[in-house]
Amino acid sequence: MKKWILGLLCVVFLLASLYPTIYEYTRMRDLSVNRSFELVHNYITDYNFYLSRIREGWDGRWTAVERYTSEPHQGSLIQELYVLLGRMVRFIENPDVAVPVSYHVARIVFGFGTLVVTAYIASTLFSAPFWAVLALSLAVTASGWPKFVPVNDTIRIGGYMPWWTVLDGLQRITFLPHILLGQMCMMYLIIAGGTTSSLTKYRSWILGGVALLLGLVFPPALVFVLFVYGVLMVWEYMIKKNATVLSWMKSSVWPRVLIGCIALPSLLYFSYLFGQYPWKRLVEFDLLHPLPFSYGEYLKTIGPILLTGIIGAFLVIKQKATQWYPMVAWLVSNFVLILFFQYVPLQHPLRFTEMAVHVPLGLLTAYAAYSIVTITKKKRLTPYIGITALVIPFLLLVLGVLTMHSSWLWQKDFVDQKVAAGWPEIAMNNYIVYPAKGFIEAISYIDDALPKDAIMLSDMVAGNYIVARTGRTVYVGHDNTVRREEKEAQAKAFFSGTMDPKSAYQFMKTERISHVFFGPQEKEDGGVEALGDVYPFLHTIYGTYTVTIYQVLP
Repeated sequence: MKKWILGLLCVVFLLASLYPTIYEYTRMRDLSVNRSFELVHNYITDYNFYLSRIREGWDGRWTAVERYTSEPHQGSLIQELYVLLGRMVRFIENPDVAVPVSYHVARIVFGFGTLVVTAYIASTLFSAPFWAVLALSLAVTASGWPKFVPVNDTIRIGGYMPWWTVLDGLQRITFLPHILLGQMCMMYLIIAGGTTSSLTKYRSWILGGVALLLGLVFPPALVFVLFVYGVLMVWEYMIKKNATVLSWMKSSVWPRVLIGCIALPSLLYFSYLFGQYPWKRLVEFDLLHPLPFSYGEYLKTIGPILLTGIIGAFLVIKQKATQWYPMVAWLVSNFVLILFFQYVPLQHPLRFTEMAVHVPLGLLTAYAAYSIVTITKKKRLTPYIGITALVIPFLLLVLGVLTMHSSWLWQKDFVDQKVAAGWPEIAMNNYIVYPAKGFIEAISYIDDALPKDAIMLSDMVAGNYIVARTGRTVYVGHDNTVRREEKEAQAKAFFSGTMDPKSAYQFMKTERISHVFFGPQEKEDGGVEALGDVYPFLHTIYGTYTVTIYQVLP
């Protein structure tokens, strides 16, 4: 019965998170005839980035190359998950269908998998169905402190750090595929390797394999798991009063060291790659353009469940509930690592806000309520204590559901505004719209007519689309472009029409650029109507009112 209820809850939460996507799909018929529909997830530039990796797999690659930069380089296993997704859908002949479908299916599969693992942890820690259901519900719906926002004649619940989508209770359920798969592996590793009773030599080999996969899919999560294991090892030594160092090493240390040793090659591999371009740019961008982060703001985003979760953690320690120690270590590790990376800039601290801290907080909140209710019954205390212990988590559930509903309303408004938007032609300068059909038709021409080794010059928006939809390489098109800041300025200077033709031609040859995309954003860079009139080495091969594509003459 318990498994049936937990399974049903997982389906309900999954559908709730997918509802904004489903709603957007149903609005496709309301789109203007001159607009092209696209089911963008999260944010357009990063969505296209992940699609570009899937497109590489669909095109037949087994490893990823960075097509958002034009420097020659070898393939790597970075974002290999998306390349493999592309390989899996090669049977679908149309990449415009295969690539986005595989992305959204991955969101569904890994989102559901993450919910199932959360339900498994809840059912492992609680034998009674009521408490397992409550724990799962709290873990999924956990939300920040409410910020009430008037919208027309109604009030909605806003939040803190709304720009960091992974902290939104509704959206995080079906977030980015690699983060979801990483969280799924991370949660399994914590619960399966979190107690000495669950650790055996045979299981350590299995967990080591999962850890290796985690390191390849989401390296920060592997670092997090190893830190959690370190916290647990120290803790287990401290509580074993009569245990020898040798027995502690045998039961607690060696099995986890084995897991770490099996997974270590993935960290060494990425450490090597992140030391050279173009992969170094993945780390470099965070350091050059750090997103704003406030520890106080983050605590507000976690919300009141932090307080109840801490109460649960203290009760775990007081009652020596060893099976719950991994949840406490998970909670402690989350805040310690975020604080550490605030002052040691090896990684941006935001990466460690993606470690699903809402899961241990929700479970520990349920444990706090369970413990207080149990103590109240055993010691025959006033029943109001037990009632209060039950009311608080249910109030948190109500807050979480209302916050998720407000999130849905914000997302619905965003879709409605995109559908109604008649300007600009493409998403740029913080305006998010469905792209003009002429723009997409020009990109389709690139996919159909240009050689696979073409290197395109465009501004940022077109470059972002070209890689995702055609698999061609661009000079600049994403934050991961090597020397993006310099290249973007160079591209704008070219499109402004002010460059000396000889210097411009030399620029084309030095950067090995074979074709030029001249569309809505490029035209805004300088107001030039016909770029071929300015640079005589450009030959028009495609031209419409919206876009002109030039070939660079030899």
